[in-house]
Amino acid sequence: MRWQIRNVRPGRSFVIEMRLDRATLFFERRFDAVSDRHTRLSQRVVLAGDNAASYTPQVRAAFGSNLPDRMTRIAGAIAAAEAATRSVG
Repeated sequence: MRWQIRNVRPGRSFVIEMRLDRATLFFERRFDAVSDRHTRLSQRVVLAGDNAASYTPQVRAAFGSNLPDRMTRIAGAIAAAEAATRSVG
């Protein structure tokens, strides 16, 4: 699958876009500061287009049940990268 990163707002949000046959799958990721040391990471999955309904079962099967685990892994990778930056800097 090919995908592109779009609508990048550094430190705030970005969108991953996957074009399908007459449909597009979007993963909208946001980073919202909760405090000086904590950030909320959220994701919204959007399937749109004339042929979106034909992809709904596949998208639910591929992403529906494992999104929380994926978000936890992404948050862990971000925290590890930030910790590594602090230890070097």
